[in-house]
Amino acid sequence: MLKRKFAALLLLLLCAVASVPLAPLVRAQTTPFLSDGEIRMLSNEISGDRAFEHIRWLTHWHRDSGMEGYFKAAEYVVKAAKEVGLEDVRFVEQTLPGVNYTARVGELWMTEPVELKLADIGEHAVYLADGSHDADVTAELVYIGDASVESLKNLDVKGKIVLTSAQPGAAVQNAVYAKGAVGVVTYTTTENKNPLDFPDQIAWTRIGATPPPGKQGTFAFALAPRKGDTLRRILATTNMQDFFGTGKSTKGGRVVLRAKVDTDISPAPGRTGFVEGWIRGSSIHDQQIILTAHLQEEQGSANDDGSGCGNLLELARTYNKLIAEGKMPRPLRDIRFWWTDEIYSEYRYFQDYPDEPKKFLANVHQDMTGANQAMGSRVQHLIFAPHSRTSYLDAIFESVGQYVINTNNGFLAASRQGGLPRPHTRPLYSSRGSRQGYNARFVPWFGSSDHMTFLDGPINTPAVALINWDDDYIHSSDDDLFQIDQTQLRRNNFIIGSIAYFLSRATERDVPTLAAETYAQGTKRLANDLRVAMNLLKEGHAAAAGDNWKEANYLVEQGVLREQRALDTIRVFTTPGSKAAASLGELGANMKRNGAQLTADLETYYTQLRGARPAPAKLSVAETAAAKKIPQNAAIKDYFGNRDKARVRTGLHGLMRDEVFNFVDGRRSYYDIYKAVYAEAAAAGSWYYGTVTLQDVTNLLDAAVQARALTLK
Repeated sequence: MLKRKFAALLLLLLCAVASVPLAPLVRAQTTPFLSDGEIRMLSNEISGDRAFEHIRWLTHWHRDSGMEGYFKAAEYVVKAAKEVGLEDVRFVEQTLPGVNYTARVGELWMTEPVELKLADIGEHAVYLADGSHDADVTAELVYIGDASVESLKNLDVKGKIVLTSAQPGAAVQNAVYAKGAVGVVTYTTTENKNPLDFPDQIAWTRIGATPPPGKQGTFAFALAPRKGDTLRRILATTNMQDFFGTGKSTKGGRVVLRAKVDTDISPAPGRTGFVEGWIRGSSIHDQQIILTAHLQEEQGSANDDGSGCGNLLELARTYNKLIAEGKMPRPLRDIRFWWTDEIYSEYRYFQDYPDEPKKFLANVHQDMTGANQAMGSRVQHLIFAPHSRTSYLDAIFESVGQYVINTNNGFLAASRQGGLPRPHTRPLYSSRGSRQGYNARFVPWFGSSDHMTFLDGPINTPAVALINWDDDYIHSSDDDLFQIDQTQLRRNNFIIGSIAYFLSRATERDVPTLAAETYAQGTKRLANDLRVAMNLLKEGHAAAAGDNWKEANYLVEQGVLREQRALDTIRVFTTPGSKAAASLGELGANMKRNGAQLTADLETYYTQLRGARPAPAKLSVAETAAAKKIPQNAAIKDYFGNRDKARVRTGLHGLMRDEVFNFVDGRRSYYDIYKAVYAEAAAAGSWYYGTVTLQDVTNLLDAAVQARALTLK
């Protein structure tokens, strides 16, 4: 009995150790996917300073979807992409569901109790909410708090401009359209930031550009919290004051504003699009590597996502220069560079050209990759693919990314006694960048940027991404050049560039390396699955609310299936019937045997907890019904056109909702999909992905079938 207890404890310790990434036990710090010479070749050429110069240009324009500034930014990228040697550079024209909008004039003045300019889009475009309509209005200002119906109940706002601390949309709806106000001034923050932390930051806001039937369009100005709250304080007192420091003391209690707005709004549908350029492969044209960043954001937007856009241009220059100099062979596979209207461009393109995704091998995306990490303690997140798309790409990503983390941070043994350079052993710095460490970590899947579109069920393309968030400056007047670090640009671009370089030339000779790294990474993931499964058993035992045996088994069962799928993705580099292909089958069989052992280990732990072996799991009535329903994706146009029509209220985390769709393949049943998504959420933790129930999964899939995004086999 003591031996069994010791074995269980040892197993838990091994699982804990397996979840910690370890540096390679070799003196030369490298990655199996690049030779030492290839590392030097790429690191010598990739420049954070050159990428920064592209960002400098892009920050000029307010470049939200369909704006004049967006097209100017796209024109710049087209020109720059040609200059760095990309082939077949073009702007891919696309329809925009909404209107095209561009602001020409946006000024807000206080005329009483003293004349003072409060806002001018000539100083920053985000002073005026996108979607604002023409106006030349002078009106009294009324404070309406959070702009809720309750806060407006006893206020007369007709013919007046309203002041709110909330997002402007609520004030437009409740004060303008419902009660006759003529315009809005807000001093909200972005991303739910505390205004005390960012008193002088102007939030990027928008209102609906198309008013309700029978209503005239309105306007909204956004002020920094300090300035907006000063207006509120003037309204709240009748004392003499000089809150704005104009040099003129005046009586409070009344404020009159003048708003002058001139905007161009074309009818829907409008136009947008994205920039595309190529490095043509020498022989393989149906396994394309898609590198993405997005052009669309507010004025400035240096980090989100000027950083990714600048880095893509710099990476194109790097590759073409190295090819021209004979240092880098022309890639076997096509590399496509996309500068997009975030998320929309990809979904629109997939629907317009449904056969194109069949040619994709992988997507590697960068969004917010230039953050000065000393400002706001920012972290660079290296985002794995979701469990529905776990593949060889995750292994390459982790290997290269961990190499950059290890070589651009200080580690005790290497720095103190290893005889290597200090504080960073193989640093990537920029001429005008910092010498900070690389504050980065790998995290489970997160979406909200372009890579999520490639992961979607009908597209089925492995994708990983770099995103720094939480970010103090995103979507505001502060996302500008002052908080960009050329050194971090270079490090992140090295990761992207190394992954794409390897994939562009990988052949069957690389299968052993891909298989070894994918298998090893998968073993580490399975160790985490077992740890979580054991914790489920322990929690169920402690709570005496159930043994959780069935759910614990989901973790191991689905983990093994995930790792077998990951190994199978390597077959894209093999010839059918080859030794390399056969070896992948053997590894898959080994993974299955590993799963059997993990199940036995789990059973041992269960017996240790409860003093008896677990009873065989039986399906409930709901599980039996769910096991009989097998969904499949509709045609791409129908799928994307109807998916959002699946209206149903569930408790699913938004990312797990996406994963329910991603696991639909025409073979898995509702029950299979539930088990896969449950295991994924549990492996990361409920704090990260929430909880998953069979009822929520069933309701969502039924709604999608009813909306005709899915069909039932």
